[in-house]
Amino acid sequence: MQVILEFPDDIGLGEREAKERVVSLLYERGTLSEKQGRVILGVPRRQFQRVLADHDVAYMSDEPDDVQHELRHRDRP
Repeated sequence: MQVILEFPDDIGLGEREAKERVVSLLYERGTLSEKQGRVILGVPRRQFQRVLADHDVAYMSDEPDDVQHELRHRDRP
């Protein structure tokens, strides 16, 4: 799916930052997986972690089920 959003120039967001913010929000809400977020942004795992940190989003939840899921489904960078 392709989505095109138009923002006013005076809000101070570049295209990349807007994309990172949307991906970070969707990741935080559980809509996107880590892998999906990395693919959308075209970045490796460590850079994806930095993007999340830049937008105050935790990389991993501390819920035991979430931690176990991440450990079982992790992939290599």
